Amino acid sequence: MVQNESSNSGDESVVPAVPENPAKGIDTGKYRLVGWGIDTTGRRLIDEIVQLAAYTPDSQFSQYIMPFADLNPVYSRRHGIRVVNAIRYRRLRDLNTHQFVKTKSEISALQDFLQWLETIKGDDVDGLVLIYYEIRKASPGMLLESLRRYQLIERFSKVVKGFVNGFNIAQGKCANTTKSFNLRVMSKVLLNHEDENFNSAVDRARASFDIAVHLAQGERVELEGEGKPTGECSGKESQIVDFVCPYANPIDAEEEEIAVFKILLERQNTFRPVFGALLRASRLERQHASHLRRLLAENNINYDQLKTAYDSEAKEGLEKVIKSELFTPYKMNRLRWLKFYSMSCPLSPKVANANEKDREELLEILDCFFDPEKKAVQPKFQQRGGGAGGGAYPYYPRKRNNRPPQNRKRSGASEGDNQTSESGSPRSEQDAAAAQVKEEPESTVTGVKEETESAAQQATATAQ
Repeated sequence: MVQNESSNSGDESVVPAVPENPAKGIDTGKYRLVGWGIDTTGRRLIDEIVQLAAYTPDSQFSQYIMPFADLNPVYSRRHGIRVVNAIRYRRLRDLNTHQFVKTKSEISALQDFLQWLETIKGDDVDGLVLIYYEIRKASPGMLLESLRRYQLIERFSKVVKGFVNGFNIAQGKCANTTKSFNLRVMSKVLLNHEDENFNSAVDRARASFDIAVHLAQGERVELEGEGKPTGECSGKESQIVDFVCPYANPIDAEEEEIAVFKILLERQNTFRPVFGALLRASRLERQHASHLRRLLAENNINYDQLKTAYDSEAKEGLEKVIKSELFTPYKMNRLRWLKFYSMSCPLSPKVANANEKDREELLEILDCFFDPEKKAVQPKFQQRGGGAGGGAYPYYPRKRNNRPPQNRKRSGASEGDNQTSESGSPRSEQDAAAAQVKEEPESTVTGVKEETESAAQQATATAQ
């Protein structure tokens, strides 16, 4: 696999996402809509599926899968499950009920899932359309990669005709009524489901199906003036199928996107020596380094190209490559820029904007890396002073206990206290006054004692 970087921090923003093109759509026919969802150990292509779920009003499927790797801490808290490692076995535990769940191997779960899909397809429909709900598309690619590992793609393609992202449907149909289109908001607005938990793939699969059916029925009510409750829909109705077909992406199109994404990752991973130190720094540094590295990869620039340019013309060669490839599209018409880029870079359908600051920073990082007389750019930690030695130390945002322990002198006096106070200073005057206050009672007591003793002696002499 090409995407083999470790990501233990759980930061999704630094994980590259599969480039999502507009759905190509599929021809209308006798299909059936099925809601589905997966829980995974992360968002990379090499991450594994932990739970696979699907939903129709008359049948549901849910199966936990034992992964080979442990869950990312962020995804473990999100899905409410964790891997328990014992001496001779591994088990999956539900963090909400604290009970162990029944799991299967990945190939067994995929075979059961394909058998369930073939069962609900039957002979009365031509195929199934799987609908999911994600703001950043990742589930179709991960499912297809899992099926490809066990040579099950052909069997899957005979049953499933395409994937539909419910987020695109909600964004297109509800743009005038709401500004947020995440699953929780749409479930509350359209389905009147308050405080529903979508940590499980089963709940997301059901909500994805219900939202699509609700929006399809709304179109039918507007056109024909009739409709029926969501619970009575089986997903085979012609108006529902015709509603989702323009938003569907066929299996072939999804595989093409995965192939393009792998090429992008291979080009991006060539810059690992350049950005290695920055990718091991704090979260903000990793985000920015990933953004810069992604800019180079999306503009068809690889490590060998930059190395050749530096060997031939040094820094001027790097500057020519960066400024000729990483142009700023703000000054061009948006449609003209998209047309120009689609013709010049057919492998990258969508490129992030590169401003002047990004180009200058890329030039500095690359020049310091290729030039043996310069030191490579190191992470720029946020500095804080006030330590015992007066030096700065790294500050990691959103992390508790950032301040280092102070070297406090609990025993003995401080250096300022040990210094001899000069005469005439405020400190010397205060010390003298305090000493005088302490000495006055002692002298008074001593004088009284001497007078008493002398009087006693006189009285004794008189008596004799």
